[in-house]
Amino acid sequence: MIFIYVPCQNLDTAKTIAKILVEKRLAGKVDIMPTNSFSRENEGVAEVAGATMIIMTIDKHVQDIEDIVREYYQDGVPCMATISLYRLNRDFKDWLIDVTS
Repeated sequence: MIFIYVPCQNLDTAKTIAKILVEKRLAGKVDIMPTNSFSRENEGVAEVAGATMIIMTIDKHVQDIEDIVREYYQDGVPCMATISLYRLNRDFKDWLIDVTS
């Protein structure tokens, strides 16, 4: 079981990607949160509003998820950080395996 952290440029992009991942059974659930990001740009710091996805899935789908994120990501290089879970409650784990298999 893993979660994948993916910040997106906007809410629409995050929703599009999330819907595709769940429809294709690559993710059991995707949480989307509005975010503000700060990054180094030229000689200063830029603040950009966006949305962050937490994609809940199983290990075998990581590459397919990365491919879809790259396809639908609108601008720049996407960050896709895979978070291995130390512990996940059994009921959710069983459900996640069921809906992504």
